[in-house]
Amino acid sequence: MALLSTTTSEQDGPSEFELVEAETTIGRHPECTIVVDAGAVSRYHAKILQRDDGFMVEDAGSRNGTYVNGRLLSGAQFLRTGDKIRISEVEFTFEDGEVPEFVKGGADMTFEGSNFGILMTDDEPETEQFGSSMVDFSSSSDGLKIKATPEARLEALTRIFSNLGEALSIDEVLPKILSSLFDIFPAADRGFVVMQNSEGHLIPRWVKTRVAQDETETVRISRTIIKQVMTTGEAILSVDATEDSRFDSSQSIADFSIRSMICAPLTDSEGRAFGGLQIDSASGRGHFSNEDADLLAGVAKQIGIVIRNAELHEKTLQQREVEQDLKHATEVQQAFLPQVPPEATGYRVCSYYQAANHIGGDYFDYIPLADGRIAVVVADVVGHGVAAAMFMAKLAAETRFCLASEPDVAKAIIRLNDGMSNLEIERFITFLVVVIDPGSNKATIVNAGHMPPVIRRAKTSEIEEPGEEESGLPIAIAEGMDYEAVEIDLLQGDLAVLYTDGINEAMDSSDEEFGIQRVKELTASDGSADEVKDRIVEAVLEHVGDAPPFDDMCLVVIERTANAPSGDQQQAAKGSGAGSTFDTAELSPSDGDKGTDAS
Repeated sequence: MALLSTTTSEQDGPSEFELVEAETTIGRHPECTIVVDAGAVSRYHAKILQRDDGFMVEDAGSRNGTYVNGRLLSGAQFLRTGDKIRISEVEFTFEDGEVPEFVKGGADMTFEGSNFGILMTDDEPETEQFGSSMVDFSSSSDGLKIKATPEARLEALTRIFSNLGEALSIDEVLPKILSSLFDIFPAADRGFVVMQNSEGHLIPRWVKTRVAQDETETVRISRTIIKQVMTTGEAILSVDATEDSRFDSSQSIADFSIRSMICAPLTDSEGRAFGGLQIDSASGRGHFSNEDADLLAGVAKQIGIVIRNAELHEKTLQQREVEQDLKHATEVQQAFLPQVPPEATGYRVCSYYQAANHIGGDYFDYIPLADGRIAVVVADVVGHGVAAAMFMAKLAAETRFCLASEPDVAKAIIRLNDGMSNLEIERFITFLVVVIDPGSNKATIVNAGHMPPVIRRAKTSEIEEPGEEESGLPIAIAEGMDYEAVEIDLLQGDLAVLYTDGINEAMDSSDEEFGIQRVKELTASDGSADEVKDRIVEAVLEHVGDAPPFDDMCLVVIERTANAPSGDQQQAAKGSGAGSTFDTAELSPSDGDKGTDAS
């Protein structure tokens, strides 16, 4: 007598299938001679063929193959007593002749080292393996059923909660949780976590299948089930989803071959659903129970809270990284700005700079030219933040090149505009340059859409705004623009204030602007360049008060302190070691709302 032996539960003892037909079919289809409804068994998985000289086993074109004594079956193979035929996670022992005594009765059942039993093993390196102590098997009208032992469930739950307690990254914890769930639910073919993104779309965050999938194969997930549990806030158990009236309108359930399934909502600490955790089986009906659904719902509830905590942790780390990057960017931008005032005999220049955020789009520079002139530049890139600061860095380099290579200031700014326009970046720059000539005590002004300089005349205390009518379009709007230079005299005691709109448009808590008129009034009062600069800055900061910064603030004050000596006098002073009448002070990094001063 030839038979195949396998094991159900310890109470039922071994199951024996006598091989009496010419062809014995094995699979999960009800028409098979031996129905095995477990794991990833194919509908028609394998067959035993009776021949005159013995029995042969042959794979029936199964998806995951048939193994004999641990080797993948290729073609048909004759069987000998004791051969082990493995179909998915179930192993049969072939016996031909006298049935061993331990099969007939009373001996203790052990799987390791015996000629008979069921081993839960891997079809592929990535699949899960179950020892004999982790699963129970039972027969039913629906086929062979697999269920984790209470010890296995407890062990898996312990691992899950241990992983949850240590979870800092979502992508680290999710695969561990799904692997543990496969230990709790050995009949599950796949498990997955689906989460809602910021736009409200359901996105699979992690998918695990018990049997390794082909890389080209797409794992399809039904939104119907996930949306159902998110709407109700309760777990769904379906013994057979293809016949479940709750999913009558969803053709995808049948298309996905979902049979037994459990899906539980993922919720945050306030009970708001943001996704779902699902395990399912395509191999047959009735694999999961109400007890299983309650267990998965409890696990999902804990997972939901941990996922949200992990997201907060990841956002905190990202924020710290961004803040560190911004700190470095601030240091880099400070290095772009002048560290000391320019060396211009007979002039004093001081400045103030404060970015609205860590880094800003306002820009000022002192550029020495080959003929002894000094170019003082103040500019404002539209907007502020990282993008504006990067555009400002490009502007700084191009400005120095154009002014150094073209003596005519107006032509230099035309070249600058063409170069920045060719970048085709949707940003523009208001730009003001004042070129001081210490030899002639004249200043050349070119204005590209910026506020004109505020000039205070020492003799009359009158305020002038030269170049306002000659102002051209801002830089980088379009190439081919013309710019006009305006030349003025700077007499002893005269003072010029250059500023960006972060000064005059600074708002208080009532959204009232500081105003250009206040800038003029504070400039008109007596005082040196440093006194005027400090007076304006203090007034602006007092006006803003506790209101958040509206825009970057930049202020440069130029003062004619004395008549410049002649060329012979300058050379004599240099030879004798006499110091310049220009005072210098180092540029210090900004400190909170104090900004950066240079004088």
